Amino acid sequence: MISITAISEIHLPDVQLYASDHQIAATSNLPSPYPQNGAEQWFSAVSERIAAGQSQVFAVVFKEYFCGIISLNAINDEAKSAELDYWIATPFQRRGIATQAASLAIGYATETLSSRKIFSTCLSSNEASARVLEHNGFIEIGRHQLKSGKFVGHEIRRFCFQMPNNSFKADASGSSVRRQEK
Repeated sequence: MISITAISEIHLPDVQLYASDHQIAATSNLPSPYPQNGAEQWFSAVSERIAAGQSQVFAVVFKEYFCGIISLNAINDEAKSAELDYWIATPFQRRGIATQAASLAIGYATETLSSRKIFSTCLSSNEASARVLEHNGFIEIGRHQLKSGKFVGHEIRRFCFQMPNNSFKADASGSSVRRQEK
């Protein structure tokens, strides 16, 4: 069973352990080598973004085991949008965990944050991450070469998940029916 839970200090030893894996850093913005106090520094930074309403960060839990991070960043209430970012610890990869965690985060974004669009990116070479997004209804909207940052010169793929313009209207019997808006 997969769940996502708000990140807290109890997750930091696991964040430190798994974020130190060079395989995670190879496809994410995590530094390599990961600093000895990297989890504490990261938690301090994300706590500020959470308090400011800019991010929601979750621990991904498989059964009772921490297995990664999934976050909604660049939350924009006016545009009703957010950015989905995630990493899954190497021992837990290729089990469908990221796909299920992404589905849960999308549910949180659409139901709790009222997001209508969710964006995400991955390296073009990271086919597993692209599949996670595609399995969750994301559509590729572009590719471009990074001009700065850790992956300068690498091509990234940009994806978008968009909620349909549906509304619910009670019919005469009181049951809910879906109505497609134009």
